[in-house]
Amino acid sequence: MVSLRRMTGLQLADLPQNARILAIRMSALGDIVFALPVLDALHDALPNAKVDWLVEDHHAAVLEGHPAVHEVIQMPRKSWKGGRGVAPFWHHLRGLKKRGQYDLILDFQSNLKSALQLLFLKSPAKVGFAPPVAREGAHRFHKFHAQVPARAQRTERDLQLLRTLGWTGSPNFDGRWALDGETTAQYADLHNYELLHTTTTVYGQDKLWPIERWAELAIAMREVGKTPLLLWTPADKAKVEEVAALSKGAATLAPATPSLAHLMALSDGANCLIGTDSGPVHLAAYRGTQVIALFGPTDPVIYHPPGEKVQIVYAGEEGVAPPPRDRSKRSPWMDKISVSMVIDALSAQ
Repeated sequence: MVSLRRMTGLQLADLPQNARILAIRMSALGDIVFALPVLDALHDALPNAKVDWLVEDHHAAVLEGHPAVHEVIQMPRKSWKGGRGVAPFWHHLRGLKKRGQYDLILDFQSNLKSALQLLFLKSPAKVGFAPPVAREGAHRFHKFHAQVPARAQRTERDLQLLRTLGWTGSPNFDGRWALDGETTAQYADLHNYELLHTTTTVYGQDKLWPIERWAELAIAMREVGKTPLLLWTPADKAKVEEVAALSKGAATLAPATPSLAHLMALSDGANCLIGTDSGPVHLAAYRGTQVIALFGPTDPVIYHPPGEKVQIVYAGEEGVAPPPRDRSKRSPWMDKISVSMVIDALSAQ
């Protein structure tokens, strides 16, 4: 159900066929992925529209090369974080002002960060969420608002912005687009492997699964003929190497993925990716890789990965939301997920 506020009858069908549209979703990786089906919906409604996307430079690679994106506009992330580098950020904002008028702006971020961008952007139709989805007063910078259910799945929530404008279609989760040949060639010799994403961000420490269980899972996978490879970045390599050591050789480190494009290429070739509720899991699911997603403190109703080949391993009862989160430490709900539960999901594929 969608409740509209301050709507004046604007419909996608009323926009020019070559409309200029801007989507704003700057972070985080998983949230950007949840919004990607909007691109297909816009293309269906306005095939000749030019859709730009405003994103933090840290995540820009997930959009570069996407056939439905006309231009990727990058916000300098370090300039926003902690107020450092004011000059580059101010240059970015002034650049937005010079971009001219958009026929439609869709603010999927709907917080202070996106509101600041809207101050410098011109459009007669700035569409965002009503509170409480919109935070930090961002709704004051929108002309049109959509109110959505509290437990709406994130892709469905984002598509509600288009439903307020008359779109009535269904989301497309066939999200794999071609990557640069030089990038994919780096993994051409890899075959018949599974990926384990064993780490989380500092902001999501409650989603950590014990490293002993990751190691036990890798051993169990080897016993049934699987080849588990461990995803890693330079920042978390030491922790991932702990998992490898505990697995006694059952799991080895995956090849390096120095960019999001490399991560996509490696995930595309995997038989399956197993990980907690995280950006790499959502991205792999959207691109059509088999995914097993481990959910403890986060609600699988809301954060179900956007794909057709997804299995959820949840610590709670189906349909029941988890308790309030404490992001500073591992949730006891993650301890409820056993290795056998994950193996059962893997066997069911």
